[in-house]
Amino acid sequence: MHSRKLRLRHGRRGVLALLALVATIALSSTAFSQASATEPRVSAYWADWEYYYDAGFTHDRVDFSRLTHVQYAFAWNDADGVIYFTDQNVFAGLGVSSFSGGPGGGPVKCSPPFWHPFSDFDNTRHAPICQGWNDHESGFAKSVHDAGAKALLSIGGWTLSHQVSQMLETPASRQTFVDHSIQFLIDWDFDGIDLDFEFPGYAPHAGRPIDKANFTLLLQELREALAELGAATGREYELTAAVSCGPQIATNAYDFGAVARLLDYVNLLSYDFGGDFDPVAQHNSPLYPYAAQIHEGFDTDSCREFWMTTGQTPASKLVLGMAHYGRSVAGAKALGEAASGHDFAHWSGDTETRYYQIFDKMQTDPTFHTFFDSEAGTHFGYFDAGGAISFEDARSLRLRAEYVVAHDLAGVMIWQLHGGMIQVGGAYEYPLLDAALQGLSGLPPPSPTPVATPESTPTPTPSPSASPAPTAVPDEPCSAFAQPYAGDPGYAVGDIVTFGGQAYASLHAPNFWSPSAAPHLWRATTCAPGPSTTPTPTPGSDDDGECAPYVQPYAGDTGYAIGQRVLFKGQGYESLHEPNWWSPAFAPQLWQAVSCDSAE
Repeated sequence: MHSRKLRLRHGRRGVLALLALVATIALSSTAFSQASATEPRVSAYWADWEYYYDAGFTHDRVDFSRLTHVQYAFAWNDADGVIYFTDQNVFAGLGVSSFSGGPGGGPVKCSPPFWHPFSDFDNTRHAPICQGWNDHESGFAKSVHDAGAKALLSIGGWTLSHQVSQMLETPASRQTFVDHSIQFLIDWDFDGIDLDFEFPGYAPHAGRPIDKANFTLLLQELREALAELGAATGREYELTAAVSCGPQIATNAYDFGAVARLLDYVNLLSYDFGGDFDPVAQHNSPLYPYAAQIHEGFDTDSCREFWMTTGQTPASKLVLGMAHYGRSVAGAKALGEAASGHDFAHWSGDTETRYYQIFDKMQTDPTFHTFFDSEAGTHFGYFDAGGAISFEDARSLRLRAEYVVAHDLAGVMIWQLHGGMIQVGGAYEYPLLDAALQGLSGLPPPSPTPVATPESTPTPTPSPSASPAPTAVPDEPCSAFAQPYAGDPGYAVGDIVTFGGQAYASLHAPNFWSPSAAPHLWRATTCAPGPSTTPTPTPGSDDDGECAPYVQPYAGDTGYAIGQRVLFKGQGYESLHEPNWWSPAFAPQLWQAVSCDSAE
């Protein structure tokens, strides 16, 4: 067992004695808005390993202003209660996007130690990094605070909850865990601790029956320590936890009354109800029960009811989980059909298929069909050759947000933020998060409800009934499509435009894309004649058909405008989208072939 090399740089008494000296600095340097008591909680996990999937996913490029809370995932603990981070490169590297802000002229601080015991690349333990830091001039917490949100440190996760039981067992190891948690809040300006232990008492993760009582002891000890810290700094620190929706797992894990009393918020893990671990195709995150469901209670509504009754938790403390990913199965094409594990033929090896991967597949693979299951309140997709996936999209997440409002719940929690972010022209859009925010707003939804997926009639299946796409009123007047820009509201569901001589009805809101750039977000319809849809030529596109040679735009360039003409590989093209950074070869749907007078 690892000897305790980092018991703590100070005992907790010494830490709190020093806080009188730093309280004024902490209060003056940490400016962020507090969410009002009535504002819905909108929390999302920021998973640092997502940087390796997308080098652009750094905290200085994420719009945290859409959120009230951001949970940094993950730190973890060993059996002695020592808390570790898993990736020293994310912590101290990445330049301006560094977690800590990077080296600078501020006070010398030491990171936690680093250790990921299950890493395929490096499972050795690394010592803390001690050097002068920029002292929150940049870094993760600073970015979150500048956006008006709070930053929480999340500890645990599915993979790294394997030594929770040993840590909980003794007063000494729990004290070490508490001391390290308090040190994190002081050194790195977090606003609270989120416990993602999965799960106390859960035997597959080395849990034991004694964990239930010991988990309550840890909550009590953390609560007292956070109160002491808050008294010294004048700030309020949160204590939250992610909890199981499985009735038996939850019953084994938690003293419900104590959990409801000691936690500020209880985050329901209302996803992973079905997946490649089931013998037949199931929904990953159904809102309601459905006919093909094989596990009673494995749906969000049942979870909420369980935690309000058996769990003794008031609605005002319950936060509903939202998945920005799907789970696939091989073989099946409908709910309830036999499945054979993860669908490696169509998706990556990760068991969680991120929404942006599903979004891309919807646009590029004509053999992939999706529909909204109105019974379960979620989405389902299948391939002609077999293979299915259950996932969330804008329509279902708006529905979940409206469910939160209808049941007076505290808010929503997203796993995980990057999964639902779509890159458009070098910037990020947040279609899933924005749909949830619309649902939480309490404003009447557009009629009909927004849909971000191409709704198609499914093959025969035991339960779903696909909701029809919006029906346009025949001969309704409509205007020419006008490209929305950043800051514009975009088109609403049901808005009808003419584009290229054809009328289209929007199936999504807000809709910033033209019918050629994103045909799945529009449906062909009819309307009375409207203004001409021919784009006004932009500078560089002459009436006589002259074209300039295509030049690849790069980050920082303006891109091509609608109507601008180029010559590409001997063929003339006119841009149908703006800003357009893509070549006619890479994104042919954003260009139409035209005649050009000039040569390349």
